[in-house]
Amino acid sequence: MAVEAGSPDGMRARIAALLATVGDRMGLPIRGSCLCGAVTYECVAPPVWTGNCHCRACQKLSGAPYVSAFSAPAGSFSSSGETRQFSRTSDAGHLVTTTHCAACGGRMFAQSAGNPSMVNVFAATLLDPSSFTPISNVYLSEAASWAEPPPAALNFKRMPERAKSPSVGPTAAP
Repeated sequence: MAVEAGSPDGMRARIAALLATVGDRMGLPIRGSCLCGAVTYECVAPPVWTGNCHCRACQKLSGAPYVSAFSAPAGSFSSSGETRQFSRTSDAGHLVTTTHCAACGGRMFAQSAGNPSMVNVFAATLLDPSSFTPISNVYLSEAASWAEPPPAALNFKRMPERAKSPSVGPTAAP
């Protein structure tokens, strides 16, 4: 279902309702690790956004047609283990830094200078990835022509503008 024009308050209410069920399903704390287990993380707050990013940067960084991720308050997130970082400029002009395991190279999480209060965590790193439910697809304008985007309640051609409320809405392309 494509997002149609509507009131920002109506969109925030819809997003909040969708995320309430996602947060319940994921449970707290949310934990994950890289492939080799050298890097682990814990998030003690429920996600404020979940989705699949189809942008070219995510495709090239992952080698896949899209990346599934959730956004959470940076203050609720901690990680341990040796990491390496890669930084790039997003289409909005913000520096996005992606953190990888130094041993296996697994892409763990990303943070945008455009919204440093949030961290975007890659869902494939979850200890229980079956608990993840994406509510959105973003950057469908860049989606791979050979892979059908998965169903989601909210679908966007680009990254939508962040909602005025800092607790609801997408943060930046992971």
